[in-house]
Amino acid sequence: MDALREIVGRGLEHGRIGGARSATLRSIVATVEQAWARAAAPRIARPLLLPDGVRVVGIGSAVLGGAGKSPVAIAVARAIAAGSGGGVALVCHAYRSAPGRARVVLPDDAPEVVGDDALAAARLLAADPVRVVVAPTRQAAVDAAAAAGARTIVVDGLLQSAPRRLAESVLVMDAEAPWGAGACPPLGDLRAAPLALLAASDRVAVVRDRLGGEGAPLPAGAIVIESDLAGAVDDRGARRAFADLAGLRVGLVLAIGRPDRVVRALARRGVTPTAVVALADHARLGPRALDRIARDADVWLTTSRCATKLPRSVHGRPVLALDHRLDPGALVRAITPRDVAAR
Repeated sequence: MDALREIVGRGLEHGRIGGARSATLRSIVATVEQAWARAAAPRIARPLLLPDGVRVVGIGSAVLGGAGKSPVAIAVARAIAAGSGGGVALVCHAYRSAPGRARVVLPDDAPEVVGDDALAAARLLAADPVRVVVAPTRQAAVDAAAAAGARTIVVDGLLQSAPRRLAESVLVMDAEAPWGAGACPPLGDLRAAPLALLAASDRVAVVRDRLGGEGAPLPAGAIVIESDLAGAVDDRGARRAFADLAGLRVGLVLAIGRPDRVVRALARRGVTPTAVVALADHARLGPRALDRIARDADVWLTTSRCATKLPRSVHGRPVLALDHRLDPGALVRAITPRDVAAR
């Protein structure tokens, strides 16, 4: 399906599909898109037995990658833990990995075992009272987090549950393109029809670059989460301001959805990469992938997630993880029960 979306999308964009063939293909694509939307709506609420006495907060996305969902989940878990003193778990998906059993993710775990998102979360939350948990199934991960004493569980990648609704459901959007391409696959990247996504959620959170302007029109009541890139961090935790990179040839290597967002955010901060290597979302950065990376850079930038699969240096050049910061304060206040907030 992803391959079909890419082929058709590029063909229409560059005018390679014309005349009757274009009309016929558009009709087929529209039929597929409608079928996707019909099938996706009832699947938004995922089967999950919620543990008694535990608040489960779901963080979902309007699109198939590239909205900032996982960074929001990490920031929300950290903020809730800071306000409550602990008792918080972050359940991550183990996409393209094999955890084998329910486990608490450690900063030195292997990404092929726990997943790149979970490993990045564990590293970013290492100094916070938050357990990052993965398992072969979401149910097993939630059960393990509850058994370990979590009073609040934040679930990355879950918008709604069934048969019982989540305590809070947050739909995450990117301010530049809240509804992505505006259509479901194969031509678009919406997970489901907008009305179905909004009906499943309790809150809408919009990630907006601090330097990016207002962006596109947002759903009513949307809570804005300010996003910033505050330099980069090396593998030892030493921070580098973007000003420190002046005069250097800066490369950018990414395996995320919508890498163009990162390129634009860097440009707003005066950083123009001399080389950009954009791989498929969650791609494994093995020897072949690393060989594709050009040598014409003095330093390589990447995301904290991609850094879990990269060595400390590429062709002798250091790899730095972007210091991505979010302010989820308004969202956390909105989803915190009044009796807890008053303490």
